[in-house]
Amino acid sequence: MKKRKDSFFGLHFDFHATPADGTVIGATLKESEIREICTELCPDFIQIDCKGHPGWASYPTELGNAMPDFAGDPLEVWRRVTREEGVALYLHYSGIIDDRYLSEHPEEGIVNADGTVSTHSVRANGRYVDALLIPQLSELAEKYGVDGVWIDGDCWGYHADFHPDTIAAFERETGISLGGKLPGTPADPYFYEYRDFCRELYRRYVRHYVDTLHGMHPDFQVASNWAFTDHMPEPISADVDFISGDLTPWNSFNSARYAGRAIAQHHYTWDLMSWNFRSAFPGAPESKPVNVTKHPVQILQEAASVISLGGGFQNYIVQYKDGSPHMDQIRPMKALADFMRQREPYCFRGVQSHEAALLLSTYDRSFESQSLYTRNGNEKVVGMTALLCDAGQSLEIVFEKTLLDNLAGYKLIVIPELYHGLESATCKALIDYAKSGGSLLLIGQNTCRIFAEAGLPIKIGTTNARTGQITQVADNGAAMEAGKTGRQGYFTCDGETWGALLNPGAVSAEGETIAWCAETFIGEKTPLATIFSCGEGRIGAVAADLGTQYFESAQYQQRDLIKRLCAGLYTPKARVEASCGITELVCLEKNGRLMVQLVNAGGNHANPSVMTEDFIPAVTDLTVSIALEKAPAAIVLQPEGRKLDVDYRDGRAYVSVEKLCIHGILEVIE
Repeated sequence: MKKRKDSFFGLHFDFHATPADGTVIGATLKESEIREICTELCPDFIQIDCKGHPGWASYPTELGNAMPDFAGDPLEVWRRVTREEGVALYLHYSGIIDDRYLSEHPEEGIVNADGTVSTHSVRANGRYVDALLIPQLSELAEKYGVDGVWIDGDCWGYHADFHPDTIAAFERETGISLGGKLPGTPADPYFYEYRDFCRELYRRYVRHYVDTLHGMHPDFQVASNWAFTDHMPEPISADVDFISGDLTPWNSFNSARYAGRAIAQHHYTWDLMSWNFRSAFPGAPESKPVNVTKHPVQILQEAASVISLGGGFQNYIVQYKDGSPHMDQIRPMKALADFMRQREPYCFRGVQSHEAALLLSTYDRSFESQSLYTRNGNEKVVGMTALLCDAGQSLEIVFEKTLLDNLAGYKLIVIPELYHGLESATCKALIDYAKSGGSLLLIGQNTCRIFAEAGLPIKIGTTNARTGQITQVADNGAAMEAGKTGRQGYFTCDGETWGALLNPGAVSAEGETIAWCAETFIGEKTPLATIFSCGEGRIGAVAADLGTQYFESAQYQQRDLIKRLCAGLYTPKARVEASCGITELVCLEKNGRLMVQLVNAGGNHANPSVMTEDFIPAVTDLTVSIALEKAPAAIVLQPEGRKLDVDYRDGRAYVSVEKLCIHGILEVIE
């Protein structure tokens, strides 16, 4: 059986067992169906339910939290068949979130600042990890010989804990005396210091269970869902075996391209899971959402967005309430299995070549996020990712550690809308990068203001319609609030085509104006975006929150603006143009060869009015140019294996592709 590091394609099933469902676990489970999944879809691994957020184990455990009724031992059947068929078996296990444990041990719940105790989330530094989590996972490794665990409800289920033991530990370890005043709001002293301490308690919790399990069962592989990803934007600090997460069922394509890039920077074993359904439907009660199964073409597109970055992909299909598989939904995934295997040689474990990088700031996020670890509130970076990708930029997402370790290696660094700011040393390093010949792109009024205060010769604000003077943005709070509501305006790059913006600002710098804004089509235009020199490099500045607004209301004019800015700032290794459609491009390197990934980014994935669709229009008449020192021996369109005609001139190789349905790869043979 393959280790997770060698696993490209997987299937995930879970159902979060609870006695309220009134089912006998395993009652309709058929060995033949498990075997069919293994032999017909040939996944590298399968993940099945073990213990969901309600806290009830869906196998006959000896730890006291088993479901009431079983028909035999269903986990033994899954393990036996998968072992016979050479398919690895992992288990879905809820970590921090455990309702049942807290119903029996309410004192183990996280204490909120108002004194209430959580009935869902356990304390990271409490007894739970040693009393249940580690013993139960050890039982699963020892008794059943499963290959590993995918721990759900962990980092994103955790929040600041004001239990007396945690408060005492904070005061003891930091030397800070709270004097009985809980740091429950940003206005309270030591609010951010306390949150950082709670984050460290979570890291210790993960390190503890990972290291303990590895010590007891060296081959048992462990991941904590969404740890060290965009939810938890920081360097890997625990010996997890792989990094993983499950995408939101809505707008999964944009979620995947964003989350995948945030993970890929680690150069670690990773995969992402896409749900095979969308939840909720107009008129359905929130307590009973309706799940509508996606068409396979939607899932193929979501898979393409992940594997084009070098990662693995898994698809989530719910189990029936007795733990048996939904074969009617699983069988159509043969199309996904074939799609994956055809592309595996040209994608899996590839690494992006450095082109453009988008900063997802650990520092800024620590001030902005309402929870300790979550994606909520990060729509601006999701939107900026989509905008850059839709504009044809081969894009990486980086945290400060990744960025600063290889600052000179990136051709373009994009700083998205910032909430609080960056550490002064980071701002200085980025400005020095530009002065030394790099290209920097600043997005948003607040971001530009922060860099102006760090020494850049720009002024950002709103323009007085009568005097034409720019009023400087006052502070980050005002800037962020202004980005949510307020004045509507328009912008143009050519004076003929106009797009709409909320609260467009004005930028003043000695450089080239790329776009203008105005309150009306015939009103006075003021500079919205500019490019100016900085030492030996160049800096672009945009006085509008493009990421947030592209996330909420994508416009082709926004893509045109970004294309113009990027073209004025750097020369990419690969470019793509098409007569119809939107193409995402990724410069991936594998086995010493450049594999230019082309992903069809069209469709209704971001449209809340469309739950499912069975047709994604093809991108047509693509022209791709690739910078190469000499004419290549061949450029082959994969997985078709079709050698393309190459026109090599002026240091670039040009090829044409008639149609891109979902995903294609240009293998460059030099």
